[in-house]
Parts: sequence; C-alpha cells; structure tokens
Amino acid sequence: MAKVFRLLMLGLLISVGLLVKAEPVRYPAIANQQDPRSVYPLALLEQALSYAETRYQLQSSTEPMSKSRAMVFLREGQEIDVIWTMTSIERELELLPVRIPIFRGLSGYRVALIHQANQDAFAAIHAPVAIRRLLYAQGHDWVDTKILRLNGFNVMDAARYENLFSMLQRRRVDAVPRNVLEITDEAAVLAPQSIVIEQNWLIHYPAASYFFVRSDNEQLAGDIRHGLEKMLADGSFEQLFQQFFSSQLAELKLEQRQLIILENPLLPAQTPLQDHRLWYHPAK
Repeated sequence: MAKVFRLLMLGLLISVGLLVKAEPVRYPAIANQQDPRSVYPLALLEQALSYAETRYQLQSSTEPMSKSRAMVFLREGQEIDVIWTMTSIERELELLPVRIPIFRGLSGYRVALIHQANQDAFAAIHAPVAIRRLLYAQGHDWVDTKILRLNGFNVMDAARYENLFSMLQRRRVDAVPRNVLEITDEAAVLAPQSIVIEQNWLIHYPAASYFFVRSDNEQLAGDIRHGLEKMLADGSFEQLFQQFFSSQLAELKLEQRQLIILENPLLPAQTPLQDHRLWYHPAK
C-alpha cells in the first residue's frame, strides 16, 4: 500500500511539473526579422532571462507598433511587458529602466545619411559650426530629435520612419543622422534612392538604450539585470555584441572621422557613465 501511495505521489509531482508554464514576457513585434537593431535586443533579452530562476518565454505582440505606442501600452500594463529604447529623464519617471546600456552607448554615436550628390559638399565642410547650420530630419517622437535641437541643430519632424528618406531623396533636408549600428544596413537598402553614408563626420552625445518594464514590475527588471550582469561577467554580452555589429563598426571607420561632441541634458543623473565595462569607445 505504501508503495502504491509513493507511486501516486510521484505521478502527481510529475503532473504538477508538467503543468508549470513559462511566464510570458511580451514585447513589441518587429517589422523586419533581418534587422539587427531588433533581432539583437531579443537575442540579448532571451539569453539574459535564461539565467533567471523563473522560467520565461518571449512572446511577440500581434502587430508592430511605434515606440510611443508601445510605451503607453507598457505603462498601462496592456499587451507589452518589456521594450528597449533610449533613456531620458521623462521615460525613467514613467517606466522602470534596467540601467545596463544594451548597445554599449553607441545609441549616441551618429553618422549621417545624405543624398549622394552632396558628398563633395560635405567633404568641403571643415568647421563643426557649419554642420550645425544644415537641415536634418528625425522622427517626431525620438529623444534624438530633442537632443539635436537643444544643441542648436535645425531639425524637421517626420511622422513615419520611411518619411525620413523620402525627404532626403527629394532634398527637402540635408541629412538624416542615424545610429552607427543601424546605418550600414539602411544604406544598403536605400542605395537605389541615391542615398549614401556621409564619410567625414561623427556626432556624439552620451546616451543609453535600456530594457524598460512597467514601473511596478521589479521582479522582471531584477531578473533581466541579473542576467545581463552574468553575461558581462562571462563574456557572452561582448561576444553577442561583436557577432551582430563588428563588421558595421569596422566599415564606418569611426576613429578616422571628425568628432562633434554634444551635450545631452535629457540624460538621467543615474546613468552609469563611470562603469567602463558598459560602454564602447571608438579607438583613436
């Protein structure tokens, strides 16, 4: 009888174990599965959560959405549990950041896309003040837009990502500053529209892109932070970053460009700028 009881209890424990489901972590759907700026954060997030005691499963939202819409959904606890985006004082007041910059600070390094007919004109510019006087296009809800304007740049808003490049192709603007981790892939796609990478200038302002969760979801934030710290310690963070971005960075030759350093008054004081493990600096 005791043996039968033990077998029944063992069967019950196995059944309960099988019924334990992974905790869903919902993220905004990505529009392009080949886009490393979206695929890399997902790979990083998945690996970070693999260190957690809780079993998690990433789940995409049913359709892609803008960053601003995703932040509203996350703040209200609807459809979204985590996003990745550039930080600001305002965003950290509304959401809970995991203060480990997932792109190693390269969100704040910007190279311009320009019309190929203007390459020589840009090459002839030698004064940073002349660069500031040009007309740029950025997304209407981007932190970058505010930062550039606060530093005296002339910026036109674009309601949609695609509009940036139609404005550039029609020469309504002089340039579209882009994240150095995004620009080489974008330039390859946009080449038929006579849009190319400007070769001489590099704009930099201190910036960080984080994973954000709802302000009361400390468990998920803690598990993401713990996993990223483990990845930093075992080298897998650096390995994953290099796997996705080493070729793009080599192609841009950042160390050979003329650097324009801007201020970022929107950067929260808690940004871990002194933790040198977290940041990428182009070699000089």
